[in-house]
Amino acid sequence: MKLTRRDFIWIVPSAVTAGFFAWLGWRTVNIQLLKKGVGEPVWKDGPRVLVASLAELDAPWKFRYFGYPFRGGELPAVVFSLPQAVSGGLSVGGQHFLALSRVCTHMGCTVNFVDNPELGAIAYNHRTDHPFLGCPCHFGAYEPLQAGKAVYGPPEYPLPRLRLEQVGPELYVTGYEIPFRPFEKG
Repeated sequence: MKLTRRDFIWIVPSAVTAGFFAWLGWRTVNIQLLKKGVGEPVWKDGPRVLVASLAELDAPWKFRYFGYPFRGGELPAVVFSLPQAVSGGLSVGGQHFLALSRVCTHMGCTVNFVDNPELGAIAYNHRTDHPFLGCPCHFGAYEPLQAGKAVYGPPEYPLPRLRLEQVGPELYVTGYEIPFRPFEKG
């Protein structure tokens, strides 16, 4: 069988279209399904830093940004009050807390607390009925109720957790999860 010029006019665009849809399918599976889970953390001791008082985080979804000394700099981080206990978090009486790095595990951008679920559905293409953390660079979403797991977008790994301890009416961070992935290139 001999291919003519007319055959190439049909074959080349078809091959390009098929390749695009194959790539789109792979990308969809990657964005939606191929995320690393979150297990029990292994902690590495670090500096003890006051991050919030229990009174500041007295209701679910209250949060506070803070900086944590890390590798010669300051790691942007966030502490939340959550409606339920999560792996790697701290429960004090009926209150539940979680501290996470704010460095996106995809490309190192700083993630933000998205407190409006409708805005999150539009801006991050992640539908939920509660706040989450979103990366404004590539629109990745992280779920605090799953201990910082990446749930949408390019990030594959969860946000690293920081170890919380209560002393009287105050919360301190005293270490971080290892392996610590500030971000993965790619």
